[in-house]
Amino acid sequence: MTKQQPTGRTRNNSKNHKKEVFKMTKKFSIIGKTISCAVIAAIMAFSMLIPALASGSYAQGSNASNPATAAVTKVFKLPVNTEAPEAAFKFSITPVSVNGNKDTTDMPALGVDGSVTISFTKGQAATFTDNGTQYLVAQSADILGSLTKDGTAWAAGAGIYKYLVKEVRGSGIVRGADPGSEEFDYYSEAEYEIEIWVEEDANGVLFPMYIVAYYIEGSPDEYYPGTPGDGKLDPTPGENKPGTPSEIGELYSQVVFTNRYWKTSGPTVTDPEKNALEITKQVTGNNPDYDTYYEFIVTVVTPSVVGIDGKTYNAYVVDKDGNYVALGANGNPNTASGTSSDPAANYITFTSDVEGTVYLKHGERLVFFELEVGAEVRAFETIENNARVKYTHTFSTEGEFIMPVGTTETWGFPRNPGDVGPHYTIEGAGKNVATFYNNLTGNPPTGLSVDNLPFIVLIGAVIAGFAAFIVVKARKRADHSV
Repeated sequence: MTKQQPTGRTRNNSKNHKKEVFKMTKKFSIIGKTISCAVIAAIMAFSMLIPALASGSYAQGSNASNPATAAVTKVFKLPVNTEAPEAAFKFSITPVSVNGNKDTTDMPALGVDGSVTISFTKGQAATFTDNGTQYLVAQSADILGSLTKDGTAWAAGAGIYKYLVKEVRGSGIVRGADPGSEEFDYYSEAEYEIEIWVEEDANGVLFPMYIVAYYIEGSPDEYYPGTPGDGKLDPTPGENKPGTPSEIGELYSQVVFTNRYWKTSGPTVTDPEKNALEITKQVTGNNPDYDTYYEFIVTVVTPSVVGIDGKTYNAYVVDKDGNYVALGANGNPNTASGTSSDPAANYITFTSDVEGTVYLKHGERLVFFELEVGAEVRAFETIENNARVKYTHTFSTEGEFIMPVGTTETWGFPRNPGDVGPHYTIEGAGKNVATFYNNLTGNPPTGLSVDNLPFIVLIGAVIAGFAAFIVVKARKRADHSV
């Protein structure tokens, strides 16, 4: 859809006309100058209006049968893996003035009784997804669609009709569908002024020739960081679905209101079995050492929808029996960031997009409760004692990821190739689990190191050979004595 721009007209006076003016008598010259001043003033006044339409974009009609149209666009943003809630967002369209007169008696009500609504259904699929964020984009019907086209709606006559458009904040989202989670939202604070330029067509019927929108200074939508050009916006309804954030304003009405919604899967009461994310350590194999601590480097990233940089999360270490571990005590190598009252336990603070280190032994878990659905997770185990490590995770790509022989330093996700990611948490308490396994093969029950096993076997062979030699010698002596 091509955004159109109306053009102004210019007027030139001929040289002969100028000569006739200068030949006027003094009396008529005075009258002529007075008229000329009035004309010049009118032209100047009109010229001040023309720049409002001479640049930027706006809606344009041609006659009463084809008037300019306008709509409102709703951008509803959610983190990936978050189910869209049912929502009906309402926008008020309030008359402001007509030709500068604040008496709005003769201004028509737009929309349905002065408002329009944009709705989404529960579980509605995203229009598109970009960089970990779902975008549900929808557009209202033409806000002038309920008006008749016979010109009677414009009772104040030709001129500029101004309206204020804003969202009825706090309306719309139906919450409480998932009692096991916490829900959060943000409503757009944008306000727009819409000017409807009403003219007569060739048949003398009044109609909206132009419609231009302006964001109210100090109240732009987050879709417009800073100043969007000269502030003029095109409210023309779009026809094509966008595929990227930057295309929304090109393919839909530029009167954009952006709302955000996010949630957590962890319960309000911290039950270690109903967490938002857990990193678990398991040791298997022959005669495994359950008391060895293994180092993990863990990073969690807040979804951009939340709109908070550097957000922090408290995580807890839970043992195999479901008890919270006292960090730094009884040989535990972790350093506690603080102690909470619910649960009454130490915690480690993780900052969004910053690596954090934690130590886990067999059966222990690092658990998060406040992490949002759609948060990105990165987790690596430091390789020690040539252990063979594999991991699984229940979110993002599923399956077992076994460390190749000879891997050093760390093993975990994301990694390329095989498990590139990014890895985003899914909905559901206790459903986001990453488990790291150390499989200790060939570990003798005697506690002897497998590194010494070849030498032990060699010594055993020598001893066995010597014993056989003694037996043979003894038999020979017995034969000779007979």
